[in-house]
Amino acid sequence: MSQDRIVELYRGELWDCQLLESMLKDENIDCFLQNSVRSGYGPIVISAQLVQIMIRDADAERALEVLQRYESNIRK
Repeated sequence: MSQDRIVELYRGELWDCQLLESMLKDENIDCFLQNSVRSGYGPIVISAQLVQIMIRDADAERALEVLQRYESNIRK
């Protein structure tokens, strides 16, 4: 049985990735967020890292279509 590789589709702020994640799941594309935890140590709250949306390599073509729709709508 071959296993699909997990690849990064998109990187951005948490709210941005959550919107895109919702669109991907509506299209039945499995995905998950990575690095979505924020760090609150010290006097200033700093983002740990940008959040990444991870998908299966086999879903990349369909996921890129969803990403293009998302980006065209967000830029309006």
